[in-house]
Amino acid sequence: METRLIELYQLEELAAFSDCGTISGVGERLGVSQPAVSRAMRLLEEAFGVPLFNRSSNSVSLNSTGEKAARHARLIVEAVQRAVEDVRAYDRSLNTVLVGSEAPAPLWSVAPLLSPFFSGKVIAGELTDVRTLQEGLGNGRFRMVITTCPLRLAGHVSVRLGHEDLMFVLSADHALAGRRSLSFADMDGQNMLLFNRLGFWRSLTERMMPHSRFYVQSDMAAMRDFVAHSSIPSFTTNLAGPLAVKGKVVIPVSDKEAHVEYFVTGRSGDLGVLSQLARSFAPFYSSLSGEPDQQG
Repeated sequence: METRLIELYQLEELAAFSDCGTISGVGERLGVSQPAVSRAMRLLEEAFGVPLFNRSSNSVSLNSTGEKAARHARLIVEAVQRAVEDVRAYDRSLNTVLVGSEAPAPLWSVAPLLSPFFSGKVIAGELTDVRTLQEGLGNGRFRMVITTCPLRLAGHVSVRLGHEDLMFVLSADHALAGRRSLSFADMDGQNMLLFNRLGFWRSLTERMMPHSRFYVQSDMAAMRDFVAHSSIPSFTTNLAGPLAVKGKVVIPVSDKEAHVEYFVTGRSGDLGVLSQLARSFAPFYSSLSGEPDQQG
């Protein structure tokens, strides 16, 4: 039997029909008209050369052959999507150096330092969890990753990058503003401003301050505005840049959980680049005093 041409959109609609169970549901999911979906399903039946549907005067459903066809359709659609993503990722890799991290601040520091080593390429950063970082490093998606522990991966090497220390930002007239350091317990129960994209820092602060209400901001410009004009306490770190806001003080968090070490892991051939990153990685604040660091 001659096999007629099967279009990818027909397989997408068949897989969607398997999920939705109705022509109208497919149309709503994929943004196509119901007559167009019905026509695609008829063409698909003609291409397979066998009935795929049970039809009655007021309903359409997959028969057992149609269910098998839908499973194949889903596999094909997913394979095509993976192929497209893989090709796009490869093309990006030719022009982009992707660096992953568990927290945002190390990316802010590392990205500018990498430019001289990868002339003509875009340095991009991605914030994600350590499992995704390790997988992405292994399959080549990430050129290097920043984690709170060294990664052991064949053909790769880890170098200690530096540290990050969490600090409270308080109004100068806050009752605790005169303290040299504060614990999470000292501030627990107070309202806090919190930026959304903080990696592991967000879950840590919420866990360590269970009685506080967090006002989470997703826009960095809005966050800076709130910090500048609101009396609500917030956080910064020694890597976030010097805080130049009148009437605010920066106080280190004393809990051990507020102090982390970072390691950068990359290909063994990039050891020289990784070592240079570690030498150039400098905090804006010292971890002990909360004062601007001499290197910052």
